Amino acid sequence: MKSSELLSIMDHKGKAVDLHYHTQPRGPGTGWVFRMVTPLELIGKVNPWTGKPFGKEIKKGLKTRHPTEAKKRRDIALGEVRSLVIAQTDEGQFTLAAAEEWREAMREDTSKEQGVSHVLTDKLEAAHSRGFPESSLRSFGRVAFGKGYPISKALEQYVLERSPDNRRGFKPLATTTVNNLHTAERHLRDFLGDKNEAACLEDVTPALAKRFRDEYLPGLTTSRSPQGMSHKTVAKNITLLTSLWGWAVERGITNSRYKSPWVFSSSVPRAARSTAPTRQDFSPEQVTLLLAGAPIGTREGDILRLALVTGCRADEIASLTKAQVDADGQSFSLEGGKTKNAMRYVPIPKGAQALLRTRLAAHPDSARVFPEWPVRASVGKVYALPQWFTRYRREILGKDTDGSQSLHSMRHTWRTVARRARVNEADINDLGGWAGPRSSNSAYDHGLLEEQLREAQEAIWAELVRGRYLLSF
Repeated sequence: MKSSELLSIMDHKGKAVDLHYHTQPRGPGTGWVFRMVTPLELIGKVNPWTGKPFGKEIKKGLKTRHPTEAKKRRDIALGEVRSLVIAQTDEGQFTLAAAEEWREAMREDTSKEQGVSHVLTDKLEAAHSRGFPESSLRSFGRVAFGKGYPISKALEQYVLERSPDNRRGFKPLATTTVNNLHTAERHLRDFLGDKNEAACLEDVTPALAKRFRDEYLPGLTTSRSPQGMSHKTVAKNITLLTSLWGWAVERGITNSRYKSPWVFSSSVPRAARSTAPTRQDFSPEQVTLLLAGAPIGTREGDILRLALVTGCRADEIASLTKAQVDADGQSFSLEGGKTKNAMRYVPIPKGAQALLRTRLAAHPDSARVFPEWPVRASVGKVYALPQWFTRYRREILGKDTDGSQSLHSMRHTWRTVARRARVNEADINDLGGWAGPRSSNSAYDHGLLEEQLREAQEAIWAELVRGRYLLSF
């Protein structure tokens, strides 16, 4: 705080008190008062606290007799004054919110003279003559005159309106979807050469959208995809951007004559998706090698074993809290996950319950079952787990398993074994959290359903034993 801005903090008797060494005011009165010289930009403007024009000095009662609280309220008041000052500057007048207000005003202006448009044009010319950056005025004008809306700002608003418990009733976006959407937007802005986030929705034409889909995205290479982005990932990026643009058109954020550029003609047929499985199950021999190299009691070994015998996603197990686990290690409940079907009851085979009980006892001060695996708070996922397994799988099984086997293959192996054990499809879906026919619509049904699921899990364990998957368990 600059000393020239603040005159003093006054006690209830009007006596100035030093800011750093003040004493508790005594006697009757209303408490501390904030006083400062009125900035020149505000003199004559309406004071929102009183409804009257500002004079030469600003005086505001802080309604407290305590110096510490007075200092907090003084700082808040000073912040409000500064906001009022900024609002009088070009930076304060030519904001995105102000541009949206001007655009709405021009939509409502049905007069032949279009007076609102002329007033804004004069303001823009005056600001330009004062030396306000032309690029900023151009961006402001595009929004105000309804000729464009920044992609980055549209994305912020879209994510907000698709947040949980949004007022419009839109289906909420998952955290991973939001992250993927930001990635797709970043790819698009890189394609447009938009380093300053000034590109607008309307800048994307059907021709540019087609080039982005057919040429730019497939040509992006990374260490994980050295031959370029896969067709499936390209399609995911386009789907995410299509939803963003569709929302913007529906909400009237874009120019009224602008149409979504992400609607492509289908005159050229696309190759059908291959029916060959992209992910293979682990064989009994492979499972034996993987478990032998990751001993029981380690964070890696316990994860692999529980993933194999429960059919759960490894990330679901790594994220488990002790509150979700039965006290004697016989089952746990999943409260959500990748899909709505992920919410479910999961019994633990008797042969694996000791493993879970030992792990619960090994970390008495932690609320998590696997505290050694860090959870990324922004998405609630354990990113280190699949990264470790990729390195481990290559070391144990060789690099030729790339592309066909991953940590998720443990889940597919469990499902294959469950079918060999003649477990009915509904129970498999209930246990694994897949869509399709299920025994129940609730993850927390008790009684007969839980007993049925426990019997099914024991049948799968028996088949794992018979199939020689558990030699290193």
